[in-house]
Amino acid sequence: MTHRIGLIVNHGSHAVEKRGAMLEAAALELPHASFLRLDDFADLNGFVRQMARDGVEKIFIEGGDGTLLAVLSACLAPEAGFASPPEFAILPGGSTNLAARSFGFRGKTAGEITRRIAALANEVDPPERETHRALRIESAALPCPAIGFVLSTGSLARAMLFAQREFHDDVQRGLRTIILAIVRFVMAPGKYRDTDGGPVLRASHLTVRGAGVEIDGPHTLALVTSLPRLSLGLKPFWGTGPGSIALTHAAWPIKGFRRAIAKILLHLSGPRLAAHGMTSYRSDRFDLIHDDPIVIDGEPVACAEDGKLHITTTEPLVFLR
Repeated sequence: MTHRIGLIVNHGSHAVEKRGAMLEAAALELPHASFLRLDDFADLNGFVRQMARDGVEKIFIEGGDGTLLAVLSACLAPEAGFASPPEFAILPGGSTNLAARSFGFRGKTAGEITRRIAALANEVDPPERETHRALRIESAALPCPAIGFVLSTGSLARAMLFAQREFHDDVQRGLRTIILAIVRFVMAPGKYRDTDGGPVLRASHLTVRGAGVEIDGPHTLALVTSLPRLSLGLKPFWGTGPGSIALTHAAWPIKGFRRAIAKILLHLSGPRLAAHGMTSYRSDRFDLIHDDPIVIDGEPVACAEDGKLHITTTEPLVFLR
């Protein structure tokens, strides 16, 4: 029954590049599984459509957060062809692996991973399953909705892209690099310059509309997620209500910038951050209009000329543990 299993590996992801791909070893032992070495993302949509035609029900993904973003977006696109969304299993292969840390597929070695997939394919050892909603982001610049977990705007998006350009290399990546980047920005927020010559930390305009939410004006950053927490266990969200999307907004300027960041890193966020010009909300949808970069799961996203984004969530997706 391994024809119902799909395996996707991105050798360009940081951890896979360093250690090798566990799913590639699994593919040698599971010759009837559908296997894609994702050397060119242009191949992804065609491969996903073929998996749907082949009746693939479970897709294993080894790569970073950007790889997961691409695979989920392709699989949930209307033209993918799945009668219902497949189940997903995430193996950490990137530098941060936010989703994999939260609900990834368990296994320390290629042999253990292979045995677990084979048992699962033959329905010998049912895995633990978790359901999570992902963000569904629509824009006139996107050919299909982007399906991911964390969206950043403003100075946060610029800082993430700056860190990837300036602080990341073949050795310095992952959570350690994120922490070092945060420390550098906190110590000297006005020091770092973007590609346009302007400071990385600066005001930009943002409009946000949602159920009971109306924000319009200069902002420092906004952070949107469907996850309960972020990397490092951070949870800078305290909005209440039944909405499945959390949004935290920081007006420009952040009052007491260093103290605000310290509170977040020390898990002292919540209503006390209101003193720094930060507010938090929950809703099942948000409409954003922006004039600056947008980053989803660490990847820059093409922006429409009108700057409009419509954010909702997917139906609950099943992840194998």
